[in-house]
Amino acid sequence: MAGNDGSVAVREALEALRGLDAVRDARPAGIDRFFWSADVLDDLARVAARLGQVVEEVSGEEGPAVRRAADALGTAIVAHRNSLLRHGLGRLERDGTPAA
Repeated sequence: MAGNDGSVAVREALEALRGLDAVRDARPAGIDRFFWSADVLDDLARVAARLGQVVEEVSGEEGPAVRRAADALGTAIVAHRNSLLRHGLGRLERDGTPAA
């Protein structure tokens, strides 16, 4: 049923986000945790920003409060990412070996 395509897509996205509960265990072996986390957090920040846009697109109206909240969430995620990287880079080189 074509009328439900949007709802189906949203439900699938929600299920994918629920799947992130186990994302901590998804880091490939041999990949530095800090850099892997930074990549995942970058993607999550993009998801947050996109949600604000999607709300406006779906509703057909501007949603400045929603857009601001989505942007604020994306900004908070990036700030957290940056904090983790600052903390981690003080201890690790890019290849994951301890800093000299």
